[in-house]
Order: sequence, then structure tokens, then C-alpha cells
Amino acid sequence: MSVLTSDWRLLDLGDLPPTTTQVVYHAVATAVDENASPNTIIFCSPSDPLVCLGYHQELETEVDVDYCRQKHLPIVRRILGGGAVYLDNNQLFYQIMASRSDPAVPRSIQGLFEKFLAAPTKTYNDMGIPARYRPVNDIEVEGRKISGNGATEVGACYVLTGNIIFDFNFDEMARILRVPSEKFRDKVAKTLRERLTTIKKELAEPPSRDLVKRLLRGNYEATLGVKLVEGTLTSKERKLVESLESKYRSQEWLYLVESEHKGLIQKRNLKISGRSYLGEAIQKTPGGLLRALVETLDDKIEDIMITGDFSFVPQGQVKTLEAELIQKEVAQEALSRTIHDFYRRYDVESPGMTPEDIASVIVQASAKRS
Repeated sequence: MSVLTSDWRLLDLGDLPPTTTQVVYHAVATAVDENASPNTIIFCSPSDPLVCLGYHQELETEVDVDYCRQKHLPIVRRILGGGAVYLDNNQLFYQIMASRSDPAVPRSIQGLFEKFLAAPTKTYNDMGIPARYRPVNDIEVEGRKISGNGATEVGACYVLTGNIIFDFNFDEMARILRVPSEKFRDKVAKTLRERLTTIKKELAEPPSRDLVKRLLRGNYEATLGVKLVEGTLTSKERKLVESLESKYRSQEWLYLVESEHKGLIQKRNLKISGRSYLGEAIQKTPGGLLRALVETLDDKIEDIMITGDFSFVPQGQVKTLEAELIQKEVAQEALSRTIHDFYRRYDVESPGMTPEDIASVIVQASAKRS
């Protein structure tokens, strides 16, 4: 057990409107980055269901938007990577905002996962569930996922979010995803049931939410070596929440990836002739699914869109990488060197996904000529 070294703030915000659950940690992280707020851990849950989209995902490729609209399910793009997920009140979110300058905070995203997921892992064990941390960012019970987690940074503030899963609506999760057929959707639902578990499935008598919060609080104090002091949102943070709510509800934010690649997306369904080719490829990596839509001219990259459910920190640097790849030769080794150099210059981290993975999916895409 660590020795207590500093005070961190604990915000137990209870049930929040769906969009606010994703806005609030962005707002607090902004305040921490500006040295206006202390390191903070938030506990909260959505009062109503939502569909949460990963920062790097193309909305209509991943989510059945028409179904979500029919069901009045809000779709919210978050600032963290990862995949689209159905969230509801059966999940307790833990959200950590910590300054990179704090000596208790690891210096890498991978280190962040390892240290900050120790508390929820121990909390599951304290309930009697034999959970363990599995890199890159999962907590598992005998090979079945029982917690999904993501991390990013807002300026000089690290952000990690995850969930304690009391129960899960497997059918609704399968329904909100964009899939090629209903038969495939049935397969997705079956796979989810096999690979994801919950407190309700693991325990005959699940603990109360209040008890889980108490366990989680104590375990964070022990594993981080801090004292959690209960607090409230500051006036600055409340104003940031209000401002960010408008951004998160906008079509520009929801279709962020698409708006940055309108021209390329329009060409997706067109036959390109002559020396120009358009191809798309998907590659599974330990860090998540990676997609590349690539237009080439004379074996050089003319335009490119990199999407998926991976983590990439700083998250905005994917767009910078795409720009740097324009006019580069489509060759595995050369692309790998270019992307490695990019990672070094911009201090990029993508846990579980390597520059070689990105180079590989680009080469695959360029070979799939329309």
C-alpha cells in the first residue's frame, strides 16, 4: 500500500444527463490543465441510455443512425478513442483527470492504464469477482471483459475513463451497431454474450452501488497514494460544461471525422479511372480496429482518412499524420519510417497499435483498387 502524499478531489455526481457524462470530464480536464482545479476523480452514471462514439470513428460506418433516431437514443462523440458503445444506468463511470506534472501520475498512456486500473480491478476482487487487468486497457474475468477503459490528454492533463458494469443490454448493443445483415447482427449479439460479463452474471447477490463506490474510493486512495476529498464542481467548471454541451450536441462535432474528409468520402462510391485509385482496408491490432481509406496517384498518397476504435494521443494528431502522409510513396518500410519519425516528433502514443500497423493498412488499402 502506498503512503498518502496529496489530496485529490472526489466528485460523486450521481446520475447525469447522457451527454453530460461525456462533457463533464472534458470540462474538468480543461480546468486542471489551466491549474484552476485539482486532480479529480468523478463517479457518475447516465440517467438515460446513450450511444457513445470513439473520437476517431466515422459515425455512419460504425453506428445505425436511423435506429438510434427512431429510439431517441442520443449519439455522443467523446474525446477518447475506442469503439462505439451502448451506455446506460447499469454502469458506474469512473473518470480521472490528473496533471501530467504530478509525481503520482505515470509518464505514458500505457503506464496510466496499468496504474489507474488497479483500483477498479481490486474493487471487483473485493466483491468476490476474480478480475485482472489485461493490457492494453481491459479488466477481465477468465477471459471475459468486465470493464472498458480509455485515455487521452487535454493539454497537460491526462484523462482516463472506465466503467463498473452492473448489468448490460447485449441486444441493444448489437442493435445500435452498423452491420451488413441481420444474421451478422445475431452473431454480434452472441459474441458479446460470450466475451463480456457483468456483476449480475458473476454474483448471485450483487453489492449495492453505494458499497461499490466506497470500495472504489478506498482502492483509489490506496493504489494512487492520495486522499480523496469530496467536493463540487466550481463555477468555472460549470461554465465549461455549459459551453461544451453546445459543442457536443452540434452536427459539426458528431460528424467530426466526416467533415474533415468530405472530398475523399464522396469518392468512396465512385469509380476512379486512369492513374488514380481509391481503396479501403481494415486491420485488427491489439489496440483496436484500424481503417484506412486511401486515394493514390502513381503509387503516391493523394488523400487519406485514418479511422477506427484505437487510442491515439494526442488525439488531434491523427489529422496531422494524415497531412504528412500526402505525396508519400506507398511502400511498407518507407511509410513505417515516416510514421515512426512522426511519433517521435509529436510525442505520440497509440497503445497496442504501432507505426508498422498503420503503414500496413495503408499498403493494403492501396492494393484494393476500385
